[in-house]
Amino acid sequence: MFTVLRDALKVEKLPLGQGWGDVIANATESTTQGERYRKFLRAYFAESTITGERYVQLFDVADDDAKQIAAQIQGATANSPTFGSTYPLPIPQDLLASASSEPELCEVRLHDSGDFSLIFCSARWHDDKNAYEAKELPKHVLDTYNGIDKLVTYRKVYYQAYDVVTLRVNLGRIEVCIEAPTKAKKAEIEGLPLKVLSACALHIAKFKGMGAKPPENLFPAIAGMYYHGTEGKVMGLAFRTMTGSIKKERMTPDNVDLRNEKFHHAGMNALGQKISPYELTLDYEMTTPSTIATLKLAALIRELSSATPTLHGCYVTSTSFSAFEHTLNRLVTYIY
Repeated sequence: MFTVLRDALKVEKLPLGQGWGDVIANATESTTQGERYRKFLRAYFAESTITGERYVQLFDVADDDAKQIAAQIQGATANSPTFGSTYPLPIPQDLLASASSEPELCEVRLHDSGDFSLIFCSARWHDDKNAYEAKELPKHVLDTYNGIDKLVTYRKVYYQAYDVVTLRVNLGRIEVCIEAPTKAKKAEIEGLPLKVLSACALHIAKFKGMGAKPPENLFPAIAGMYYHGTEGKVMGLAFRTMTGSIKKERMTPDNVDLRNEKFHHAGMNALGQKISPYELTLDYEMTTPSTIATLKLAALIRELSSATPTLHGCYVTSTSFSAFEHTLNRLVTYIY
């Protein structure tokens, strides 16, 4: 987290520092530089509530419906009883365990583009897993669990999630963006977008029934984006070959596009450039602002054998809202 903030500070030509203590010191300076620093942090934090690492589902809406939804959003009011008193900051950690797990509307944000974002907060938790070898355990634990070789503990860690529903008015698109998907259990990640859409319907009448239709099928984009040689920078790929083998390949950061990596390139030539990909990770390098956005499409391998292969969500990571939008715009061009 600090590394990402440090990179953003560097772009703005603000003092970098070596850690969070330096950030606090710079932000509390009673100088012009200190005011610039505070202004940057406010804007950076506001952007972070709608970006970061997200699991995204996309819904297509007709132009007239998009305009009607936009009109209704303008009349919506954020009234979160649980999180409103501290928003945009999270509530204290000791209150999260008893806080609402149902999404509550905390902000209606209008963007310069005319698009809208609805920001919902809820309390979620993930398991903090730790393993201890027998030699690390105190005697009373060894006596209690006589003969064990290892003790594995799980602790619930509660956090405040900031989930976002963005309406792209002119594009006729709704983006349901779930925060911190790697913390969510596999079984619940697919259900969280529906939960947030249901919360939307409590405030926006046109959202009623939105979750009844499936989100856009993103599966066609996996092969489409891979085979379009100038589309992003391929950092990871999983595929089945025509000869029946299954491969997973990944590039290290700051390296070449996997498409151009020598071993992969030679293998593709040997196969006549014919593979069936089911996972793809792409990096998009932006200049304005200077940042990188990552798109990951990860379907189950069994979809390759389906008559109608399906993937209803993707993962997008970016610290910039405009880069986030650009990445999804590129994705959408490959799904029809």
